Parts: sequence; structure tokens; C-alpha cells
Amino acid sequence: MRKWNIGWGTISHCNMNCQFCYSKYRRKNSKDLGYADWVRFIDENHEKINSINYGTGENTLDESWFDLVAYIRNHYPEIRQALTTNGHLAEAVKDEKCLNAFIEGIDEVDVSLDFCDAKKHAEFRGQPKAYGWAIDTLALCEKYKKPTTIVFLGSEKNVSRENIDGLFSIAKEYGAILRMNMYRPTEGVNDLSKQFIISYETFVDALNYIAKQHHIISMNDALFSSFLTNETVADPSGDRSIRILADGSITPSTYLIDENYIVANITEPNVLDKIEKSNMLTNLIVKTIPSECKGCAYENSCAGGVYDRRYLWYGTLEKKDPYCPGVFHARNNQPIEITASDFVSVHDGYLPTIFFRPKGD
Repeated sequence: MRKWNIGWGTISHCNMNCQFCYSKYRRKNSKDLGYADWVRFIDENHEKINSINYGTGENTLDESWFDLVAYIRNHYPEIRQALTTNGHLAEAVKDEKCLNAFIEGIDEVDVSLDFCDAKKHAEFRGQPKAYGWAIDTLALCEKYKKPTTIVFLGSEKNVSRENIDGLFSIAKEYGAILRMNMYRPTEGVNDLSKQFIISYETFVDALNYIAKQHHIISMNDALFSSFLTNETVADPSGDRSIRILADGSITPSTYLIDENYIVANITEPNVLDKIEKSNMLTNLIVKTIPSECKGCAYENSCAGGVYDRRYLWYGTLEKKDPYCPGVFHARNNQPIEITASDFVSVHDGYLPTIFFRPKGD
């Protein structure tokens, strides 16, 4: 039986106004579902769920989300639950019921922190308390021994060596690992998104710098993994993972959230069984290698690159990844080493993302 790794934004509300927000247009007019719908979905589909990561908007703003976490842990403890939070978790758990749900039900926490500088992070997130909340949540997770990740945006604005060093220092202080999500222009490549789109050169330089200073422990990116490491990975979008939006819409990816990629809704009876039997996602993401990739040394390992980037840049999966460097030769002579050790995370294999561990941890 196939088991899904689910990303779920139970509510559309958020208490920040991030400059780069990738879901603002989807959340703006969302008709959010509620607790009864959430529980019905879980009751009907729990046998097909391996893990859930809650993110986008800020789930901790709704007390009923904590009720959902407690319900799943009490009734279906085999489902691993994780949270991605902008740091508001530390505020929410001042309520005892919410604190108990967090302690008993959440297995792993992602804390969003894009800058090691408080002022810069606050400006980037459009929330003066953003940095303080993030640090408080890191301290909270350390107190209750929750595996914790600092997740930061991979954008042209914040991936500098100075900022990377600062984020790694914070991670080491609180016993956290780090995760970088490359920025995606979900509303198209335009004057606004171009401010955040990280260049190939900046991205690769950052990876090489981190590899020398610290440890790269997982690289879930079909393109970069193929020619920068000795390991290959398949894009999990629509294969092992799905995304649920606040209105119940199901899509194959965190970033493929427009109407073209909505395949079903969690209000439909036994929807995960329906998706699998009807091959909805397989038919939506046709996993063919673009013709322009034929003959490339990485043709089978990269397979054209990451699905969501190809669609967001070009509106089609017939074109190769926009970050393809055009290298059609042998593999990298000095590959980046992946040092996984005992690493386990809900996000590992859920979406194209990269994990790091501070040196000495």
C-alpha cells in the first residue's frame, strides 16, 4: 500500500507579510475548511498517510489545529507529525492545552529564519517580532528535545557567506540542523520575483562553501544532486508526496498550487484511494525527459530536473530545468560529499530541498 507524505496548510491566515510569499494569491480568497473536515479526512484516509507536515499559513494561530494534532496522535499514533512555523509557536503554547498538544503530538519542528540579523529578518518577513519569535521557538524545541530545523529561503537577497555563517552559529547554539528552500516564482518570472530568484552561480557557490565549512546531509534536488554529488534522487512531487491547501484542494507539490494542478479535494470520500486508483497525479505530471536532454550524461539521473521549477519558469514540463548549466560531460571530478549519518526528517524526500548540519554536531 502506498503511503503519502503530506504537506498541509490547514488555515490560510498568516501573521506575517513576507516580501517573497509564494502562497499569498492562493490564500487571499481561500474558503478554509475546519476541524470537522480535517478529522473526517484523517479518519477516512489514515491508513494511506505516512507523515504530515503542517505549513502555510501559520497553523499555530488556530487553536483547533492543536486539537487536530492531539486527535491524530491519540487515534493514529503511527502518523508522524511535523510543523513548519514562523516562530509563533512559542506564543501559542503559552496556553496549556496547546502546549500539551505540542509536547505529545509534534515529532519535528521547522523554524523559519532567513537572516541571522534581527532587523533584516523582520523586514524580510514584514513582522517586527519575527526574529524574537523564531529564537524563542528554537529555545522551546531545545527544552522539549524536539528535533528542529532552521529553514531559510535560498534567494539572491540572503544567501551570502556572512549570513550563512550566522545562521549556522544559531543552529549550533540551539542544537538544530538547517534546510534551504530555493525561492520559487509561483506568480511567474517578473520584476518582483527577479529580486529573489537566486542565480546558479550564487547557489552553487553557497553549496560548495557550506560543504567545506560544515556538512551537507541530504540534497533532494534531481538536477543539482545529479552533477554535484555521487548520489541521484527522483523528484517526489505527486509520487510520494502531495500538498493540501486550506480550502482542501490537493496538488502534487508545495509550489504547484494554481488551478491547473488541483486534482481533488479532501472533502471527497476516501480521496487518497481515489487519487491512486485513477492515476490522477501520474497523468498530471507526465514524467518524460525533455527532448533537449537527450544525450546528456545526466539524462537518466536528472531526468530534466525539478518539475515545479520547469512549470513555474516555462509553463510546461517539456522544457528542462532553468538551472541546468548545460553541462553534458562526465560527472563532477570533485563531487560534494553527502554525510547523512543517522539523519531522519519528514521533509527528506517530501520536496526538493537541501539539509545541512553544523560542523562538530
